[in-house]
Amino acid sequence: MDEAIVHAYGVVAANTSWSGFPTGIADTTVRVYEVGDLAAIVGLLPVKGFGVEDWEENAANVSWLEQVARRHHEVLQYAATTGDVVPLRLPSLYRNLESLADTLRASGDRLEQALRRIQAKLEWSVKIYRSATDEDPPAPAGVASGRDYLLARSRDLSARSTAREQLGEQVRKIHETLGHASAEYVRNQPQDAALSGRSEQMLLNGAYLVSRADQRRFLELVDEIADSPLAKGLLLEVSGPWPAYNFASDVEATTRQVIG
Repeated sequence: MDEAIVHAYGVVAANTSWSGFPTGIADTTVRVYEVGDLAAIVGLLPVKGFGVEDWEENAANVSWLEQVARRHHEVLQYAATTGDVVPLRLPSLYRNLESLADTLRASGDRLEQALRRIQAKLEWSVKIYRSATDEDPPAPAGVASGRDYLLARSRDLSARSTAREQLGEQVRKIHETLGHASAEYVRNQPQDAALSGRSEQMLLNGAYLVSRADQRRFLELVDEIADSPLAKGLLLEVSGPWPAYNFASDVEATTRQVIG
């Protein structure tokens, strides 16, 4: 390979047996680079095509970003199913391994704390959508007078408000019930249809850090809730397990270094 830069996928504990990583970004080999008690999952990317300017130029190139993000995720997904990994977000680029080592040493305490936080745990996603059959009723029509229309409109708005409050309370209870079955949980901003790929309105975009020993029970609980009156008018969608993307973000500021 010509001139190359280091891309870090994630951070794991040193002295752990890792092998069989999938091919990384740009069909590069993925390996583990140890620094003290920590190790980084890394690959060498060609500067031509993956330098800082290329990332900036392709910031709006959905096709390019999807391919890169998919390879990045596949490496992290393998690591997460094999052991504990603190995922790093794209791009995590370093001039060389020495630069990466310096960052790992400087961030060592926080990274070790993050590894302890997610030890023997994986992330699950649960999204809740409003059922298409539970949409708001049409506005009042065919009323006899302006006064009647205003009264009907007021009743309609009140009914819609009550329905939204009821749905919000249902979603809150579901989120908290799943959260109590998790080590940690967060509520992210709902995605729009372009990202979710669904026409129904997303009401919850929840992430749950679940012990590996409790995975089966967590999924059973999701199914129980989906079949219960609590989920009336709602659709639940569960996916995972994933690397702990939502529960290691507090180390990003000290580990994410885009070379200039």
